[in-house]
Amino acid sequence: MKKHLVLLLVFVMLLTLAACGGKTAAPQVAPAPAASGSSGSTAASAPAPAPVQAPDTAQQDEPAEAGIKSADGTLTVPAKDVAVVVNGTPVPVPYRLGDLEAAGVPADESRSSIELGAGDFFSANLYLDDNEDYLIIPAYYNGGDSSISITEAEAEEIMMTTYADEPEDQGVSILGVPFGMPRSEVKALLGEQVYDDGSYLEWHVDIPGMAYEGTLSMYFTE
Repeated sequence: MKKHLVLLLVFVMLLTLAACGGKTAAPQVAPAPAASGSSGSTAASAPAPAPVQAPDTAQQDEPAEAGIKSADGTLTVPAKDVAVVVNGTPVPVPYRLGDLEAAGVPADESRSSIELGAGDFFSANLYLDDNEDYLIIPAYYNGGDSSISITEAEAEEIMMTTYADEPEDQGVSILGVPFGMPRSEVKALLGEQVYDDGSYLEWHVDIPGMAYEGTLSMYFTE
């Protein structure tokens, strides 16, 4: 049986969260594509997305340069590129905490005390900036029979998300897509989607040689 891999980019948080002034990260499970404006896990849908600040093309990451492009909505991605790229350093699945911090995600000493019991999940909020507007959220899981430290845990789901009204590139990307890339450029980069409702795009991800069935989902600001 194949495992399910989710790479979810969210370029804007819920309007309801912004109105409350809270900064609670969204869950990692990708919603059904038909759900628009849902609460708790996605960005609010917009009638028509407009470009936000585009990143410097010189900062495009290796997956974009390698030309990963979909065929009939499926992205065929080498295992090494199923990664979050941080400051030019790819951190592949299973997105270990130590590897993310070594690549440049700010470390937090309090994380080292987190333990996962047998069968536990833990979504770690890894903030990228001092204002805590940008973050990476790996969903760690302990599939063993005894407790482990979060540094030993593995994640098969990961999300990039931001609270910024106008997202800007933070040197972090998934499959060549950084914060702030306009929807039109994402579509040109990755090719045909399996689903597109205007503010939401979704691709199937095929990873040769790995027992994963993957999904790449993205939400966009107005």
